[in-house]
Amino acid sequence: MPSGFRLDTDGWTKEFDECKQLAQETLQLIQERNLRHPNGGPEASRLSAAARKKLGTLGVQLDKLLRWLDSPEADSLSEPEKNRRRDLIHDLRGRREGMQMSIKRSTGAADRDALFSGAGPSSGPLPPRETEATAELDNRGLLGLQQAVMRRQDEELAAMEKTVASTKHIALAIGEEVDLQTRLLDDLADDVDVTQSRLKAATAKVKQLMRDSGNCRLGVCVFILIVTLVVVIILTVKLARFL
Repeated sequence: MPSGFRLDTDGWTKEFDECKQLAQETLQLIQERNLRHPNGGPEASRLSAAARKKLGTLGVQLDKLLRWLDSPEADSLSEPEKNRRRDLIHDLRGRREGMQMSIKRSTGAADRDALFSGAGPSSGPLPPRETEATAELDNRGLLGLQQAVMRRQDEELAAMEKTVASTKHIALAIGEEVDLQTRLLDDLADDVDVTQSRLKAATAKVKQLMRDSGNCRLGVCVFILIVTLVVVIILTVKLARFL
């Protein structure tokens, strides 16, 4: 419809019939593409481009027809007639939108087949199969899904890295505690050795004193003192081990 073209009621009907013919031609292009080239290819792309072009022209013409119904030039029509013609335009618009969705689905399916297809068994591994998560997605949706999966994997790797770092710190702390306990046990063993040496020296002196004094009572007292000293030392060592 040329720019500035003035319509009358009969001209509107003629232009609407041309829109219906344009919609029918577009539908034939889509059907030819789906029947003859279901797997895509150059010819399928050409038919899809031609169908999209016709749909664009159809959309412009329908908008002009709808605007004419709201203009003063359509005042000669009754309101019920205007509504009837608006309904015709809305119905044809619905068909146009349906054909647009059909082209989009067909193009997306062909692109997904190319994306998921691969060489046969003789030339390499089997191609990946499409899942329920990707069945209803177009190319942009597949890209978004892939990015979401990659982000989730990055988050899981970051969490795993934190866990490994925490485990490393715990292991280092345990190692330091083991070293400290080992040093404490070594110090305790040294103290026991020193105590045993002193006890042997004290026992030898007591025996020498008993031989020199010849006093039995004094020897008994000294012996009791030695036994008491030994008991005290042993108890001290045991308490030190528990502490």
